[in-house]
Amino acid sequence: MRLSPEEAEQVAETMSGLATPARILILARLLEAPATVSQLTAELELSQTAVSNHLRILRHLNLAAGSRQGRNVVYQLQDDHVRAMVQQVLSHTRHA
Repeated sequence: MRLSPEEAEQVAETMSGLATPARILILARLLEAPATVSQLTAELELSQTAVSNHLRILRHLNLAAGSRQGRNVVYQLQDDHVRAMVQQVLSHTRHA
């Protein structure tokens, strides 16, 4: 498969977004179900600031999306493509 330089840059940016363990933990948790920052903070034992910053990056990379529900923003994986990618990365790592 041939890529344009622009496509290669986009892929590299997305892959760099996955290069942080905390972001992988967040994405893996979002595989299970949508969650708020408070839920992610409690479950992953990360600070609220760290979770919010990682979610900002994941949203920028179109890997996660948030929707307001009352006073909370509930985060989920962006779409089925992201879900499949995260599942494949986890599967590859577990079988390596």
